[in-house]
Amino acid sequence: MQTLSVRCTLKPTSEQAKALEATVQLFTEGCNHALRVAKERGEFRRFRLHRLVYKDLRAMGLSANLAVQAIARVGRKRGSRAKFYQPTSCQYDQRTFSLRLADETVSLTTVRGRMRIPLKIGNYQRHLLRQAKSVQGAVLTKGPKGKWYVHIQIRVQTPEPPPGGRVVGLDLGQKALATLSTGERFSGGPLKGKRLHYLRKRAEVRSRLDRPSERTKGVKLLWERLRGREARFVNATLHALTRRIVDPLEPGDILAIEDLTGIRQRTTKRGKEERHLHNLWPYSRLHFLLEYKAVLKGVRVVVVDPRRTSQECPRCGYTSRENRRSQALFRCRACGFQHNADWVASVNIARRALAQGAGSEGLGHGQLALMPGNRLTHLRLLAS
Repeated sequence: MQTLSVRCTLKPTSEQAKALEATVQLFTEGCNHALRVAKERGEFRRFRLHRLVYKDLRAMGLSANLAVQAIARVGRKRGSRAKFYQPTSCQYDQRTFSLRLADETVSLTTVRGRMRIPLKIGNYQRHLLRQAKSVQGAVLTKGPKGKWYVHIQIRVQTPEPPPGGRVVGLDLGQKALATLSTGERFSGGPLKGKRLHYLRKRAEVRSRLDRPSERTKGVKLLWERLRGREARFVNATLHALTRRIVDPLEPGDILAIEDLTGIRQRTTKRGKEERHLHNLWPYSRLHFLLEYKAVLKGVRVVVVDPRRTSQECPRCGYTSRENRRSQALFRCRACGFQHNADWVASVNIARRALAQGAGSEGLGHGQLALMPGNRLTHLRLLAS
């Protein structure tokens, strides 16, 4: 079983929208009150915090379950690091939220009682919701343009990976965002260029905001629009990339990837732009998206040690820094084998997965998926 979050658009009436707005506001006030008490008492343990603030939250007008959810939000590990909460979302559990697919509506607890609100969904959301074994809860959010959304948390059944699949190696980078041992490469150039564009744009707008003579209403609105736009663009790009990687795989295949934990601490970059890109490169997010999409298709993900994968010759095994002639070129000093360095790394990653038992313990027969030719693919990025 796996938990997924499905975002659906709500279509509330004007009265329902006012009730949702009031609920989010009151829920946020409850979170901030619980946070103040937790900091004053130095108590972020959920059940002890519950005894301190539950009656206060009920007196404010929150229902019992929403009060419990507000305490849970503050009591989580990240609650101790929060300064205050903004009125942007409200958490629901199975008691305060329900889904009815027959007429595509949801039922939410609000400060004005229980309300049933219709959904506006497409075939993709409809397909996922019909596959759900259970609904765990939801998060109510309000978009920057005033639209209301509900992120429905569902549990779906995942297929059991059959034996006999291939082992596909995946090398991650910045110039080539992803390189597969099958020969396909995805360029990171468009993503890199877009992130640098947002870096320069934010610096330009920030400098105008720092000058009182140019701090106009239009500039303030522009700064607000830029907030979050880069994050949404990167997230859409990573979803497209991971889908392109996982879709060609068959159930039972094994995707071998690098363990890049601590990569930012182990490597350094020179230059302002290079450091900016390196510090923001979404390795963890990419890993998460790959893993959850692969599991849904019945593909196993194996993590291997990434050290010296681009310096080891896949033909003779000779390993040396001098084999990596440049960022893109690999040429073995022992046997003369020459190829793209990222492709060489992806092959070595796949072979390390085989050495760890990926082909001997029910995960496949050890068939290495290789293709000497490289095809550089540019993702079709979404407009922003």
